[in-house]
Amino acid sequence: MRAALLLVLLGGPALGAVGTATVVEGPAFRTPKGGSEGPLNQGAAVELEDTLRTGTGANVKLTLSDQSVLVLGADSELVLEKAEFAGQDRSHVSLTLVVGSVWAKVKKVLAGSDATFEVSAARAVAGVRGTIFRVDATPLIAGTRPPKIRETVVRVAEGKVGVNAQVKKAAAKPPPTGPRHEVPGPGEVTAEEWEKRFVELQAGRQVRVTDTQFQSGKASTKKDALDKFIQQHP
Repeated sequence: MRAALLLVLLGGPALGAVGTATVVEGPAFRTPKGGSEGPLNQGAAVELEDTLRTGTGANVKLTLSDQSVLVLGADSELVLEKAEFAGQDRSHVSLTLVVGSVWAKVKKVLAGSDATFEVSAARAVAGVRGTIFRVDATPLIAGTRPPKIRETVVRVAEGKVGVNAQVKKAAAKPPPTGPRHEVPGPGEVTAEEWEKRFVELQAGRQVRVTDTQFQSGKASTKKDALDKFIQQHP
């Protein structure tokens, strides 16, 4: 099993366009539900249940109907699972980051609103209410299909993100002495072998999730191509 991460902004689906590809640099592609993959061009509408994919060196900026902004980094794949808007107000957005990186600047909602915004990327759930954050789902081996995710990292630039995750429980230590025992071979991990973990991240903090680890600390300040693209296209 792979580590997972779900980023939640707290909220049914809507048909039709849910946003626009406002900036496209490099090879980018869109696959509508039940359709064939084709190029994603600047200015094109994106719709519910679209799968968006970027190639090497590509970046795509999306502006959603509520004016929230997403930036998909290179070698990434994102599925627009659910989206519901009332005018420019968000009710519910749910995205799945299959692999790669996505940066989000989520429009703040009024106090008392039950609006939600979710980004999933393996075994965790994070909740936010208008903030700036980034999710990276790093594959074990680049280019594998379907990708096996080695780790998922959430970094918060502004606001707060509460992250719930599930990781494997630590294996019991073998007795220090005594006769040898036969070790069972690998098998399926049962639900009982996972434990829930939670942390609320402030700005400047991050959490790293793998199958066996849940580590929070200071966010990395190292800049990459995605960060440079965001600076060039604020």
